[in-house]
Amino acid sequence: MNNEELKRLAAAHGFAEAYFLPPPDFARHEDEPHIVWNTEEHPWARVSLLLVWSYAPYPADSRIPSYYINSNSSYHACVALARELEAAGVRLKRCELPVKALVQRYGVGVIGRNSLIALPGFGTRVVFQTMLLGKADGHGFSPEEYHVKEDGLCAVCRACENACPAHAIGEAGYEVEKCMRYYMDGADYPEWVYSVQRTHMGCEVCQAVCPRNAHIVPVEPPEEIKAAFDINALAEGRTKPARLLVGKNFTGNGKLQKEALHFLMRGEEGER
Repeated sequence: MNNEELKRLAAAHGFAEAYFLPPPDFARHEDEPHIVWNTEEHPWARVSLLLVWSYAPYPADSRIPSYYINSNSSYHACVALARELEAAGVRLKRCELPVKALVQRYGVGVIGRNSLIALPGFGTRVVFQTMLLGKADGHGFSPEEYHVKEDGLCAVCRACENACPAHAIGEAGYEVEKCMRYYMDGADYPEWVYSVQRTHMGCEVCQAVCPRNAHIVPVEPPEEIKAAFDINALAEGRTKPARLLVGKNFTGNGKLQKEALHFLMRGEEGER
């Protein structure tokens, strides 16, 4: 198996693109300080594989988090792909890689004012799944070259800065602790987050107004997803269908129920 064959296999699992980059050669990067990388732990690695899952948002008046649903789908697709590769004798490890640093260093995409990765053709509406690939008999994977350059758009555009409900984007750039998604891993949020939140589990406002995403047409959620995120059902604690869609690790401690109750307290009854 080679790069092109793996790309076709990844596409069969639902991935829109696959990038083959060198393994990280740094311990930590300022854009992703939570990822501490030990370059000596994986001497067998030859390639950082960045799998791209492309998705469309739901309409602006929907509270359903398209990103998290697609993130969960891409995770399971990556697990299935990894199993197939391992069965074919490929040495690999699914792990969290410093994607932003790799994307910037090797010309895959650009980092916007909102700190999100933008890829040509996909904008910022992407989810990354990552793994390391090693050399094995009958398999030849190798890094490829990419040449995306900074387009200067963020230097003149203030769309995300003006639209951010949390004022997390300004002249100083993106301030992570002001972004409501910074609090999404916790069991409860500060009151100010609930007061400005419009989408379950976070906010997609900066993506909705970004010119790089203008070509991406929103899609209606399937009826199954609408039913799972019925606000009254969530408020009553019937959250299992929604949790299965977005992943249980993201929705523990009654998170979806608390969000639904706050939406109802603001007078947002029923499906908008």
